[in-house]
Amino acid sequence: FDKYCTLELQRLLLISGRPGDGKSEWLDELVMRLCLRHQWKVAYFSPENMPIVYHHRKLIEKLTGFGFNPSVGMTEELYQKSVQFLTENVCHILPGDEDYSIDTILQKARGLVVRKGIRILVIDPLNRIDQRLPPGQTELQYLSSLLNSLSRFATHYHCLVILVAHPRKMNRNPLTGVTPCVGMYDIFGSSDFYNKADFGIIVERDDQKGLVTIHVEKVKFKHLGTPGNATFVYNIVNGRYSPCEEGAGDKPGPINTQFDNKAWI
Repeated sequence: FDKYCTLELQRLLLISGRPGDGKSEWLDELVMRLCLRHQWKVAYFSPENMPIVYHHRKLIEKLTGFGFNPSVGMTEELYQKSVQFLTENVCHILPGDEDYSIDTILQKARGLVVRKGIRILVIDPLNRIDQRLPPGQTELQYLSSLLNSLSRFATHYHCLVILVAHPRKMNRNPLTGVTPCVGMYDIFGSSDFYNKADFGIIVERDDQKGLVTIHVEKVKFKHLGTPGNATFVYNIVNGRYSPCEEGAGDKPGPINTQFDNKAWI
C-alpha cells in the first residue's frame, strides 16, 4: 500500500466499498499505524462503533496482535499498556442529545485539536451525520458544501480528515450472483466525492479468494503516489491485514503472505 499512497496532513481521504467489505476494519488499522509511525493523535466520530469499549477492544487486538482473550497471549501488562496508549492518543466525538450536523462535529473537533493535539479526524460513516439542508439547497449542493468544509478544516487545522461514504446500491450479476466492485463515482449522492478528495480508496473483500484488495483510485498529487492495488489477508483473530500477493492461474488465492503477529507497542 505504501508504494501507491503516502498520506500527509492537510488532506481529505475518502474511503468507500460495498457493505460488509471491511471499510471500518481496514480504516482502524490504517489509523493505528499512522498514529504509531507519526504520533498523529486521532478523533473518531463513529456512531456505528458504539459503545466505545467495543471499539477499544478491536483497536487493542490490532495493537497487540492477540485476540481479546487472556488465554491466548493477551497479558494484563500488555492490556494495560494498550489502554494507556488509547487514552493518550484516541478520542471519540460522542453522539448525545445535540444534533450531529457537520458544523457540530467540526466544532468539537476544533476543540480536540486545541486541547489534545489531534491530527486525524475520522468520520465513519457519512450517513450518520444529521443532514440539515438550508431552504432552497439541494442535496447535491449540501454534499458539495460539506466536502468543502472538511477540506477547509484539514487545511486550517493541519489535520488528515478521513471520511467513510457508502456507495449507491449495487445490483448483483444475475448470472454469477456477484456484486461488482464499486468505484469512487459510485458513491451515493454526488460525483464531487471523487472530484474534491485528495485521496480515494476502495476496500474490496473477496471471500472466495480469501483476499482483501485496497484499490487506490485517486492520489491528487503525483509525488504522493499513484493509483494501484494492494492485496491483503485478513486475520480474523487480531483484526490485522497482512500484505500478500495474489496467485495466478488456477490458484487465485493469497501467496507470499507477510504475517505480522507481534505487538506494535
